[in-house]
Amino acid sequence: GPDAPPMLCGVQIRVLVCAMLVVQNTGAVLLMRYTRSMPGEGQYITQTAVIMQEVMKGLACVVLLLKDEGTLASAWAKPAEALKTSVPALLYLVQNNLQYVAVGYLDAATYTVSYQSKIIWSGILSVVLLNRKLGPHKWLGIVLLAAGVATVQVAGSQGAAASPAAEEDAAGKAVGLVAIILAAMVSGLAGVYFQKILQGAKVGLWTRNLQLAFYSVLVGYGKLATSPQGAALRAGRTSFFYGYTKMTWCCVAMNAFGGLLVGTVIKYADAVMKDVALGTSIVCSSLASVYLFDFELNPLFAAGIAGVIYSVFLYGQRAHCCGALTPPQDETAAPAKAPG
Repeated sequence: GPDAPPMLCGVQIRVLVCAMLVVQNTGAVLLMRYTRSMPGEGQYITQTAVIMQEVMKGLACVVLLLKDEGTLASAWAKPAEALKTSVPALLYLVQNNLQYVAVGYLDAATYTVSYQSKIIWSGILSVVLLNRKLGPHKWLGIVLLAAGVATVQVAGSQGAAASPAAEEDAAGKAVGLVAIILAAMVSGLAGVYFQKILQGAKVGLWTRNLQLAFYSVLVGYGKLATSPQGAALRAGRTSFFYGYTKMTWCCVAMNAFGGLLVGTVIKYADAVMKDVALGTSIVCSSLASVYLFDFELNPLFAAGIAGVIYSVFLYGQRAHCCGALTPPQDETAAPAKAPG
């Protein structure tokens, strides 16, 4: 019929997109963790990895724009609109660098769960910046999410208490935790700001992404140039791709793919699918950590993960605390008012 969802090879595109989101969410954090913590890895300058993922993303957007519009003119047709994109570009850059710091100190499971605190920031910032009103579902979701993230931290530190290098480990975990919570906050801010500039602007998704990538490369290169590593590069003591392995390239590509996927998810999948994908990837990265990085999963940690996943559904108004909360009245209008 006319309302049939778009299909690819007999599978709904939105299902495919969400499956890719699970693979990307899980894969990106595991690869980042692997390239920062395994012997023989971790030699590369993280800032170059951040720049390269934006270059890849930009090139992909160029191809997609040429395919859709046959020209790149739309990317700089409205200079004022294009300039607005520089703010989230700067924020995303800070976020990417903080994520690389965090993943050096936190195991993949703790990292993924803690990063979900961006929902808390998005909620609070959308009230402050977009004058949104949050209903009981969202506030309860935010509180439960905070509790779940905290539980995971406690569970993680319990596991660490047994090891001999525990104090050093705990200090590193604290650094990682601060970095990931800050990254989540910056991500929330960038997301809310992005929503603010997208409202009322007639600019295509790939155009926006190309502008984002362009500014990100500019800002990223500026940051690299002014850093100690930049000085070493200019002096010829190191090279841009120094320490890159196959895994580093996989990591860069996976992060670039994630940036493009976000746009595709917004286009094809609804928020429900996005939440399911998110919950699945939290479970996947936790289980993968057990196999790959000798991570110990204890009952408290599992409870924290369950809390976080449930809170995501609560926030999206798709769980109602066993009927304690009334579902949103107008089912069709409710999700439309609060995208993402």
